[in-house]
Amino acid sequence: MNKYKKLVGNSLIFAVGNMGSKLVQFILIPLYSYTLTTSDFGDADFLTQLVYLLTPIIGLELFDAAFRFALDKKENKIVIFNSTLFPLLIMLLVTVLISLLIKPIFNNYPVLITGIFLMANIFFAFLSNFIRAIGYVKEFAIAGIVNTIFMGISSYLLLVIFKMNLTGYLLSFTIGLVSGCIYIIISTNLFKFINIKRTSKVKIIAMLKYSIPLIPNYFAWWLNASSDRLFIITMIGASANGLYAMASKIPNFINVVTTIFSQSWQISIVEEYNHNGNKKFVSNVFISFISVLFLVGILIVTFARPIFLWVLDRSYYEGWKLTSLLVLAVIYNGIALFLEAIYTAYKKTFSVLVTTTCGAIINIFITIGLIPLMGYYGAAIANVISFLIVILIRIIEIHNIGILNIDIKRIVIYHLLFFSISFISLTCKNIILVSIIGVFVCISVVLFDRNITKQFKILKIRKNKVE
Repeated sequence: MNKYKKLVGNSLIFAVGNMGSKLVQFILIPLYSYTLTTSDFGDADFLTQLVYLLTPIIGLELFDAAFRFALDKKENKIVIFNSTLFPLLIMLLVTVLISLLIKPIFNNYPVLITGIFLMANIFFAFLSNFIRAIGYVKEFAIAGIVNTIFMGISSYLLLVIFKMNLTGYLLSFTIGLVSGCIYIIISTNLFKFINIKRTSKVKIIAMLKYSIPLIPNYFAWWLNASSDRLFIITMIGASANGLYAMASKIPNFINVVTTIFSQSWQISIVEEYNHNGNKKFVSNVFISFISVLFLVGILIVTFARPIFLWVLDRSYYEGWKLTSLLVLAVIYNGIALFLEAIYTAYKKTFSVLVTTTCGAIINIFITIGLIPLMGYYGAAIANVISFLIVILIRIIEIHNIGILNIDIKRIVIYHLLFFSISFISLTCKNIILVSIIGVFVCISVVLFDRNITKQFKILKIRKNKVE
């Protein structure tokens, strides 16, 4: 199959899986609000975030290593599977033991359930990443839906019927993840891979060399993306943080686009990294990805004001003015993740750590410096600058090793269009006129950008050849 068509096809499959999961999660929000007190929900959110933060530490990021190593055709998939499974089984026993030991200390929290939830999250990440690497992309997407559906059903039963409150909330997440794991094992017949005797000490060490730098990278990335909330609530107050948090939700659609694309891009870049012509492929996909991000970003900026005015509570209305900065930060975040996939394809995880850490440090210093001068606008600007610096460092390094050509002219044009629409939306009071201009710009770009039309022609030609 043509590599461009495969990339788009996988992206569509992952889109179906992600959109289904997002829909179910959206439906569950009212259920949580009616069945959990604010105190319970606060504890539930704290423990859930704790699980997500501990996942890369306890799992040693081996689930990402399993994905990357299993993509290599020369690697023995059974050895990779068991060399990941064996350490994770040990971590499972250690986690359960520690949970039992500390349970009396934190008697007010469901510690054991939280520990099991943590390990279920790790094993789901491992199994789903492994099957995605060996070609089961449809099963990977369906597993996400299975996970969310069972989590939704169990949430209703445990919270509404059995009224288990905090314990029921955490248990429903665990049931969803375990259900997803069971589906993966049965649908792909993973039993045939299980053979602990095929565990390789040498392979475990090699995988850990790849995965260990990703652990601090995860936390550095979290600081880069989320530390602004901490500084805003500390330096300005909860009200400002609430407005900023609501404004940050509007650009989240770009994150969905980035997540969907990244799942298929990680496969494509590894498959192509040692092929002739991979530089052209990477460069074409890079500029196409940037085009999509900026087009979506322009549309979000165009309709941000009507959304804040007519959809959200009026107390959040001032937040629409932050949208342009937050959208630009999310666009840069998506580009940085695109480049990160290239690093991981070449197993340069240490470079990933260094660049992300640089961005996180710069973000913190700029945020602390600008918030007293500009309020939450300073935090948004800090995000934009820090992600831009990460991008520039990665582009320079990747370009220097001959993997990527940069179409500077087209990138500059997209920035000018984005800044122009942002300026118009901020200065023009006629919402309808702003909407017309924004939509017109996006349609014009799609029709007249030769790179976009070229990619459509490539896909159409390849499709006709296949047929």
